[in-house]
Amino acid sequence: MKLNRFSVALAAIRPLIGACGVLLATTVAVQAASDVEAGKAASATCAACHGATGNSAAPMFPSIAGQSASYIAEQLHAFRDGNRVNPIMSPQAKALTDQQITDLAAYFSAQTRTVAAPSTDDSIPGAHLWKFGGHSNSIAACAACHGAQGQGNQPAGFPALRGLTPQYVLESLMSYRDEQRKTEHANIMVSIAKKLSDDDMKNVAQHIATFR
Repeated sequence: MKLNRFSVALAAIRPLIGACGVLLATTVAVQAASDVEAGKAASATCAACHGATGNSAAPMFPSIAGQSASYIAEQLHAFRDGNRVNPIMSPQAKALTDQQITDLAAYFSAQTRTVAAPSTDDSIPGAHLWKFGGHSNSIAACAACHGAQGQGNQPAGFPALRGLTPQYVLESLMSYRDEQRKTEHANIMVSIAKKLSDDDMKNVAQHIATFR
């Protein structure tokens, strides 16, 4: 029985292992060609929603400070190319050159993420999904890619989630489930989100809100 459970769990994370090498190579390439100071200069228009250092004060806008450079660049390219659609971000990204995207990614990646007011209202089911996965081990633990406290995995390009609001996390999971994002990371998350119920998503989002 233990062997069978291990085999199922391994099958759940195998796609994540394969994607890790691709994302690592992307991270190295982004860092090699970046200019942090140029990214800081280009970030002036980003500050209104994401904060001057990438720490957002508004629940509908994500904090991007300390996010992996490869992930930020991937998302900006997706917004610009129409693989991820947002009424605010899409027109902003369309005005960016490849170099500006690389520089912005490097700048925000170099910033320190802060969590102003972590929630004290946790979710036990959400904590279990985060730490151990679920649905008979068909869903890998969220912590396997995003870290025990949602700090992410910069070398592999898996995003940091600590500091994101339940509202933003829930909307993101629903977007993945509805296949509204078409990126390397989305390919991983779509398969996971499709197995989550609405309650699963709310519970995980609430647990993420407790990270400091």
